Amino acid sequence: MSWLALRGSDGIARRYGAAHLPDSLERGTFVVELDLSQFAHVSAPALRITPGAENAGIFTLERMADGRMHLLRGQGQDVSDLSIGLGREPVSGWLRLTYHWDTQCRRSLLTSENQTANTLRQREIADAVPLSYKDVRTLFISQNGCQRHASIGWFALGDHLQPVGATPGLAGSTMIATPQGPRPLKTLSAGDMVLTADDGPQPVVWQGGVSVPSIGAFRLIRLLAPYFGSSRDLLVQPGQHIALSGTEVEYLFGEDEVLVEARHLVDDQTAFWEPEGPLVHCHSLLLENHSLIQANGCWVDSHFMGHIAKNPDLARTTAPGAVIKARDLPRHHTPVRRELLAFEAQTLGLARLRSRAPYAA
Repeated sequence: MSWLALRGSDGIARRYGAAHLPDSLERGTFVVELDLSQFAHVSAPALRITPGAENAGIFTLERMADGRMHLLRGQGQDVSDLSIGLGREPVSGWLRLTYHWDTQCRRSLLTSENQTANTLRQREIADAVPLSYKDVRTLFISQNGCQRHASIGWFALGDHLQPVGATPGLAGSTMIATPQGPRPLKTLSAGDMVLTADDGPQPVVWQGGVSVPSIGAFRLIRLLAPYFGSSRDLLVQPGQHIALSGTEVEYLFGEDEVLVEARHLVDDQTAFWEPEGPLVHCHSLLLENHSLIQANGCWVDSHFMGHIAKNPDLARTTAPGAVIKARDLPRHHTPVRRELLAFEAQTLGLARLRSRAPYAA
């Protein structure tokens, strides 16, 4: 089970793997990311198969007058209809919509993740419609059969159920500090001990990863060593929190240490966006108590669950929840340091550039 195809902002389709596309996908994931600054002005459907195109079925994704996102799927006489609220009106950044369907379980799930507000909403119905080969060709290859609004950054298709929620944020080769010395993240298992900044050695509850296309809000960021306190370059997901300290942090925020999302650190001098490319496999460590761990010498936060475990249906759609029962997940995660807002992170970045001082960790 894996990703099958992606269509980027350039309109070019990319195939993953050598397997032929099936005549009918009875189970899978469709992910689309939208630019919120443009999406606010969408009046026509954001994405749809043109009626009658190549004898394909119905696929329409549009914003309704009440602000809800509506997905209409149809194949012959079978129709699936899902809508979901988007919460607070977005102004910038990315909105990720993930559509899961499983015809055998008669289940469809639509998830909305506001990458700016860090909110997650879901809507499930007891129905599912397969995606045909003609649907896939029309969405990913056809130049005229697929209507797409400029707010859509990219969309992708997989024959698996892709986890939602916080994306594991570190490369598997990242060296994590343990009582026995640094170990590659991907070699750690539940029960292994890792060093934390505040609570000493702590056992791992879960170590795992997901494969994602390196594009849009999944595109990797490279934090250059020795900045940020790292011993070697650190590859991270944009939403991974990095712990920063130093005189500028103390002066601007009155804190010894703060957390900043990696996306806000990109300055093309100490942190760069990696080129768009193939699939990347990212890992995380889940601890009972949310903590700072040392990755390549840099302090970053462990996998954050918030209060998701209190909602079993939501928890089982996340990466840890796919393998751990909701009752065994941490019930209460709180941020370990103050998390800077985007404009605060930008202010800190400008102060650092003026002083030309490396980030401390």
